[in-house]
Amino acid sequence: MDGNGDRVTSGVADVDTLMGGLLLGDNVVWVLDDNEVVRHLEDALLAEVTARGEGCFYVTAGQDPVRLQARLGPGVTVLDARPRGPCGDAAVLETAIIEGARNHPPGYVVVDGLALFARRWGAAKSVAFFSRVCPRLFDLGAVAYWRAPRAELGRSFIEQVTNVTQCVLEIGDGHLRVVKAEGRPASVQGRLLRLQLADGEVRLEDERALGRLGRGLERVRRERNLHQSDLARMAGVTPSAISQAESGRRGLSLDTLLVLSERLGMGLDELLASAPTGGYVLARHPRTAAEPTTALLDDPKAGLRAYLVRLGPGESGAPDLVHKGAELVLVASGLVQLTIGSDTPVMRAGDAVLATTEAVTGWRNLMNGPALLFWVLRDEPPKRTAR
Repeated sequence: MDGNGDRVTSGVADVDTLMGGLLLGDNVVWVLDDNEVVRHLEDALLAEVTARGEGCFYVTAGQDPVRLQARLGPGVTVLDARPRGPCGDAAVLETAIIEGARNHPPGYVVVDGLALFARRWGAAKSVAFFSRVCPRLFDLGAVAYWRAPRAELGRSFIEQVTNVTQCVLEIGDGHLRVVKAEGRPASVQGRLLRLQLADGEVRLEDERALGRLGRGLERVRRERNLHQSDLARMAGVTPSAISQAESGRRGLSLDTLLVLSERLGMGLDELLASAPTGGYVLARHPRTAAEPTTALLDDPKAGLRAYLVRLGPGESGAPDLVHKGAELVLVASGLVQLTIGSDTPVMRAGDAVLATTEAVTGWRNLMNGPALLFWVLRDEPPKRTAR
């Protein structure tokens, strides 16, 4: 991952292995107890970006900008968001961040001051600031790191931020936990890894036992609509013990797990089983692609596939695969003529056609401007053979 395409390196090999790199548009919130680890993660990202000569910005709400600039080097633009700094006002800072990312695409931003903003502006205004800036950076395809100290901000603030952002990674007690990771495989969600900082390098190692326990407890709660206090009551422990077990900060004794699994009516293996959280699959793709047909979602297990088709002025094309099953074509822009069997319907923007017995074998843009259409396929389920 060298900065080309839709993925870039974080500068930390183990983080790239875990997350598959950073997707352009990622806002990564680091929920932390230790600023030192996150500072090394920030420095690693900025070092990679400056080495490529790309635009990057460091927003400081409390550090001395002169000393910070000397440490980070001339390739990083420091935005002084201290109370009396040029960007101390929330509206001024928002404009500076967005314009900086827009004028230096893709744009990389590090913000060290969510806790200081909350202290200065109040929690509500700080959450509102994040909720405006985060989606705009996502839309621009920028990458942003945000520090979110757990103890200072509190659970409510972090939950509100989590609802808006793309990635949330918790760091504490020598562990890193993936709370949220949009656009990644379901197996990444909830991962727990041991974290070490050695010679200025962040290293991660999978924590299998605690990780399985945390993911299993959270999955069971969600499936059965239970609170942590409900599990605590069943297991005969405190809600804090369940909370720490889910976050991977501590384990539960074998006796406690046996009692809990018995009262839940499931085996221990079932309690500790991993399963994807959430009932959807999110796929992200670069908005500019060289190929005329881009696979948006192509998962045979889902039984549904979706492709984005771009046609230049007067351009014709055809599906590059033969499909058995229903096909849906939706025109987003332009005037498109389809070939379906012996028929050639013409479709305007907003029109849709469902082909059930004949396959779509071609499409043609009838206008002098570009056309855009979505081609959605439903795969036929495999037929069961009689025994």
